[in-house]
Amino acid sequence: MQITDGTWIFDSETIDEAAKKLQRDEQEREMLNAFARYAYLRYKQIRDCVNPRKCKYMRIDQVREQLKSPAKVQKISSLFNISEEEVHYIVDFVKKYLKYVK
Repeated sequence: MQITDGTWIFDSETIDEAAKKLQRDEQEREMLNAFARYAYLRYKQIRDCVNPRKCKYMRIDQVREQLKSPAKVQKISSLFNISEEEVHYIVDFVKKYLKYVK
């Protein structure tokens, strides 16, 4: 799957390969850092959309629980102009690789 953020075009398979490596070259690090920034930004937007109480913090497992509703996933998909598959991929990426998100 290809994910586009402005001038960057990310391939999900390449992202997964680079994220699993212990040693990365400079180009892989740059790409992975750019995608991590993009994924975290999108994750925050997704979290804010599914959060029923805006003043209460949601953990990532609670966000994933909310995304089980097809209506909410469709709403997010149309709101941010991304596919439903991208929504789930971004949340899964954040859960797996961004350790500061709980």
